[in-house]
Amino acid sequence: MDGNQRMIAWSAAWALIGGVVACTGCMHSQPISDADKAFPHDPTCTARDEVATRPWAELHQILDDERG
Repeated sequence: MDGNQRMIAWSAAWALIGGVVACTGCMHSQPISDADKAFPHDPTCTARDEVATRPWAELHQILDDERG
């Protein structure tokens, strides 16, 4: 999967709104200041087992890979 495809996949699972990232499955959010912590999904979130536990780190990795 190339960087653009990875970014599309990330954007399908997460919404970046200002300084927070939100799960599109449960709409719980996490500020960038908590980027080193596991994402706090709603217990009933159907996406929680299908997405990264640390979305900020995953986004950082996608961007770093694109920069080279």
